Amino acid sequence: MKSEGQQIYGLRPIIEAIESGKNLDKLFFQKDLKGEQAKELLDLAKEMGVSVIKSPKEKLNKLCRANHQGVVAFTSPIEFGNIEMLIQEIYERSELPFFIMLDKVSDVRNFGSIARSALSAGAHAIIIPHKGAAAVNEDAIKTSAGALYHIPVCKESSLGEVIRLMSASGIVTVACSEKAEKSIHYIPLDRPVNLLFGNEGVGIEPHLLRMADEAAMIPMYGAVSSLNVAVAAGICLFEAARQKAQSDI
Repeated sequence: MKSEGQQIYGLRPIIEAIESGKNLDKLFFQKDLKGEQAKELLDLAKEMGVSVIKSPKEKLNKLCRANHQGVVAFTSPIEFGNIEMLIQEIYERSELPFFIMLDKVSDVRNFGSIARSALSAGAHAIIIPHKGAAAVNEDAIKTSAGALYHIPVCKESSLGEVIRLMSASGIVTVACSEKAEKSIHYIPLDRPVNLLFGNEGVGIEPHLLRMADEAAMIPMYGAVSSLNVAVAAGICLFEAARQKAQSDI
């Protein structure tokens, strides 16, 4: 019941870790776990926006061989940002907000690669959901070539609420999807913009697609009709960077 590097296990140690301000990336919680401390931890995790994954005991035993008491957590190596504060700060600097939002992109290497491209293209932050997103861990940081230490990551309970906040703040959300009819090259991106990308398998959730202001696709000329999400994100990020550079000339 102690902390081991990026892993924390045991009810009380995890409760104390959250209360002391540690950033937890994920909390694995045994499905049939009951008791006052277990409820206290669940309530606290929900309040602090920690991703809770309810798992069988066998899963937790694989994660941790010690007496984990039905709970295993992993700390995040980065500090998560606050999207409302970021939007305000960006406008105060007289800059055009430039965000990328990932709807349940679950592969750590894809996430790391996207972070590297986002930083290089000048994006202000990456927005991910609490549930279903890739772990923000050392593998992600390594794949990002350290970019995750330099670009804010905002972990949000509802991407839909963030899109509404952006709309109220004058930021246009562009859903990047192979099902769109308009090319990304004909979408104006030299304005406050949020590029939205979906999960590797199912794409963008339908309700988020409906909430987006515009939809864009990448023109494809070969026999393969789709791209890896990290490659697609890189293309769209640098199309936005190109347009912004041209508008500054």
